[in-house]
Formats: sequence, structure tokens, C-alpha cells
Amino acid sequence: MQKALQQMNVPLTQVLSDITGETGLAILRQIVAGDRDPLARAQLRDPRCRSTAEEIAKALTGNYRPEHVFALKQALA
Repeated sequence: MQKALQQMNVPLTQVLSDITGETGLAILRQIVAGDRDPLARAQLRDPRCRSTAEEIAKALTGNYRPEHVFALKQALA
């Protein structure tokens, strides 16, 4: 998953300590589902998350090429 995110230029691991946690998985599922709005995905953060919604939204702006999203989908499955 980290490789696919890296290729999409989405440094999610810099704002979330565990991308397989509640917040990370919710965001990854939205990316795979086709949601490309970083502000909407940042609102999925758990209140216990140290990073703010603005920091997460900034990290979620990237290049969502179909082949990288497909690789992320495969990694989630």
C-alpha cells in the first residue's frame, strides 16, 4: 500500500502513524471507491488522530493514476 501511495505522490504515512488504522483504512477505502476530494476524505479522521484535518487534506493531494489506484485496491484486498 505504501508503494502505491508513494507512486501517487500521497505522503499519507507522514501524517498518520499507522495507515492500517481506523483513519487510514477509511481514507484508503474512499480513494479506491473513487472519491478524490481531499477535504472530504480528511474529515474521516478519528478524533484521536494527532494530525489536523488540514494536514491530512494537504497530504492527500496527489496524482491518482488508474494503475496506482488499482494497485492500492489489490493491496487492500
